[in-house]
Amino acid sequence: MERDEFLKSFGLGLALVCTGTCFQACKKGGNDPDDDDGGGSNSITADISSLTAVGNQTTVSGVLIFRVAEGSQNSSFVATEAICPHQGGTLSWLQANNRIQCGLHQAQYSASGSVLSQPVGGGSTRTLKIYTTSLSGSTLTINKV
Repeated sequence: MERDEFLKSFGLGLALVCTGTCFQACKKGGNDPDDDDGGGSNSITADISSLTAVGNQTTVSGVLIFRVAEGSQNSSFVATEAICPHQGGTLSWLQANNRIQCGLHQAQYSASGSVLSQPVGGGSTRTLKIYTTSLSGSTLTINKV
Protein backbone atom coordinates (compact mmCIF):
# COMPACT_ATOMS: atom_id res chain seq x y z
CA MET A 1 0.00 0.00 0.00
CA GLU A 2 1.35 3.39 -0.96
CA ARG A 3 1.74 6.12 1.63
CA ASP A 4 -1.00 8.29 0.05
CA GLU A 5 -3.47 5.38 0.01
CA PHE A 6 -2.67 4.58 3.64
CA LEU A 7 -3.25 8.17 4.77
CA LYS A 8 -6.55 8.40 2.85
CA SER A 9 -7.89 5.15 4.31
CA PHE A 10 -6.65 6.06 7.79
CA GLY A 11 -8.29 9.51 7.54
CA LEU A 12 -11.59 8.02 6.37
CA GLY A 13 -11.59 5.48 9.19
CA LEU A 14 -10.81 8.15 11.76
CA ALA A 15 -13.60 10.36 10.41
CA LEU A 16 -16.11 7.50 10.72
CA VAL A 17 -15.08 6.79 14.32
CA CYS A 18 -15.36 10.47 15.26
CA THR A 19 -18.77 10.79 13.60
CA GLY A 20 -20.09 7.75 15.47
CA THR A 21 -18.80 9.15 18.76
CA CYS A 22 -20.49 12.50 18.10
CA PHE A 23 -23.82 10.85 17.32
CA GLN A 24 -23.59 8.74 20.48
CA ALA A 25 -22.86 11.81 22.61
CA CYS A 26 -25.75 13.79 21.14
CA LYS A 27 -28.45 11.15 21.52
CA LYS A 28 -31.41 11.69 23.86
CA GLY A 29 -30.96 10.44 27.38
CA GLY A 30 -27.78 12.29 28.27
CA ASN A 31 -27.31 13.99 31.61
CA ASP A 32 -30.75 15.63 31.87
CA PRO A 33 -32.67 13.91 34.68
CA ASP A 34 -35.95 14.92 33.05
CA ASP A 35 -35.14 12.95 29.89
CA ASP A 36 -36.88 9.60 29.68
CA ASP A 37 -34.47 7.24 28.00
CA GLY A 38 -36.57 4.22 28.92
CA GLY A 39 -33.85 2.84 31.16
CA GLY A 40 -34.72 4.33 34.51
CA SER A 41 -37.44 5.47 36.81
CA ASN A 42 -38.88 8.95 36.47
CA SER A 43 -40.40 8.99 39.93
CA ILE A 44 -38.97 10.16 43.21
CA THR A 45 -40.27 9.89 46.73
CA ALA A 46 -40.28 12.48 49.48
CA ASP A 47 -41.03 12.26 53.18
CA ILE A 48 -43.57 15.01 53.74
CA SER A 49 -43.91 14.52 57.52
CA SER A 50 -42.23 17.92 58.06
CA LEU A 51 -44.81 19.69 55.87
CA THR A 52 -47.40 19.90 58.65
CA ALA A 53 -48.77 23.41 58.02
CA VAL A 54 -50.24 24.94 54.90
CA GLY A 55 -47.44 26.87 53.21
CA ASN A 56 -44.61 24.56 54.35
CA GLN A 57 -42.24 23.59 51.55
CA THR A 58 -39.21 21.47 50.78
CA THR A 59 -37.05 20.67 47.78
CA VAL A 60 -36.15 17.07 46.94
CA SER A 61 -34.13 15.99 43.89
CA GLY A 62 -34.88 19.17 41.95
CA VAL A 63 -38.58 19.20 42.83
CA LEU A 64 -40.26 21.91 44.91
CA ILE A 65 -43.00 20.41 47.07
CA PHE A 66 -45.40 22.57 49.06
CA ARG A 67 -48.58 22.09 51.07
CA VAL A 68 -51.60 24.03 49.80
CA ALA A 69 -54.33 22.56 52.04
CA GLU A 70 -54.91 20.81 55.36
CA GLY A 71 -55.42 17.07 55.50
CA SER A 72 -53.71 14.00 54.19
CA GLN A 73 -55.04 13.96 50.65
CA ASN A 74 -52.94 13.93 47.52
CA SER A 75 -54.52 17.28 46.56
CA SER A 76 -53.02 18.88 49.71
CA PHE A 77 -49.61 19.01 47.98
CA VAL A 78 -48.15 20.46 44.79
CA ALA A 79 -44.90 19.32 43.18
CA THR A 80 -43.17 21.42 40.54
CA GLU A 81 -39.70 22.02 39.18
CA ALA A 82 -37.51 23.78 41.77
CA ILE A 83 -35.48 25.86 39.31
CA CYS A 84 -36.92 28.79 37.36
CA PRO A 85 -36.89 28.14 33.61
CA HIS A 86 -35.95 31.78 32.93
CA GLN A 87 -32.35 31.79 34.19
CA GLY A 88 -32.11 29.08 36.82
CA GLY A 89 -33.10 30.93 39.98
CA THR A 90 -34.44 29.03 42.98
CA LEU A 91 -38.23 28.87 43.21
CA SER A 92 -40.12 29.27 46.47
CA TRP A 93 -43.78 29.00 47.47
CA LEU A 94 -45.10 32.27 48.93
CA GLN A 95 -48.15 31.20 50.92
CA ALA A 96 -49.20 34.77 51.80
CA ASN A 97 -49.42 35.64 48.09
CA ASN A 98 -50.57 32.18 46.97
CA ARG A 99 -47.87 31.96 44.30
CA ILE A 100 -44.46 30.57 43.39
CA GLN A 101 -41.68 33.13 42.96
CA CYS A 102 -38.18 33.06 41.53
CA GLY A 103 -35.55 34.40 43.90
CA LEU A 104 -33.41 35.70 41.05
CA HIS A 105 -35.69 37.89 38.90
CA GLN A 106 -39.01 37.62 40.78
CA ALA A 107 -40.97 35.89 38.00
CA GLN A 108 -44.20 34.62 39.56
CA TYR A 109 -46.31 31.54 38.89
CA SER A 110 -49.61 30.16 40.13
CA ALA A 111 -49.82 26.85 42.00
CA SER A 112 -50.94 25.33 38.69
CA GLY A 113 -47.70 26.54 37.03
CA SER A 114 -49.09 29.33 34.86
CA VAL A 115 -47.05 32.52 34.53
CA LEU A 116 -48.47 35.37 36.63
CA SER A 117 -45.68 37.87 35.99
CA GLN A 118 -42.61 37.82 33.78
CA PRO A 119 -39.09 38.30 35.19
CA VAL A 120 -38.17 41.78 36.45
CA GLY A 121 -35.60 43.40 34.18
CA GLY A 122 -36.71 41.77 30.95
CA GLY A 123 -36.84 38.40 29.35
CA SER A 124 -39.64 35.89 29.46
CA THR A 125 -40.36 32.58 31.07
CA ARG A 126 -42.55 29.58 30.38
CA THR A 127 -45.19 27.73 32.36
CA LEU A 128 -43.78 25.55 35.13
CA LYS A 129 -43.99 21.78 34.96
CA ILE A 130 -46.41 20.47 37.58
CA TYR A 131 -45.80 16.82 38.39
CA THR A 132 -48.45 14.25 39.24
CA THR A 133 -48.22 12.87 42.75
CA SER A 134 -49.56 10.05 44.89
CA LEU A 135 -49.63 9.98 48.67
CA SER A 136 -49.20 6.95 50.92
CA GLY A 137 -48.88 7.79 54.61
CA SER A 138 -46.14 10.40 54.84
CA THR A 139 -44.52 9.42 51.52
CA LEU A 140 -45.31 11.49 48.46
CA THR A 141 -44.35 9.90 45.15
CA ILE A 142 -43.71 12.39 42.35
CA ASN A 143 -43.95 11.25 38.73
CA LYS A 144 -41.59 13.41 36.63
CA VAL A 145 -42.88 12.23 33.24
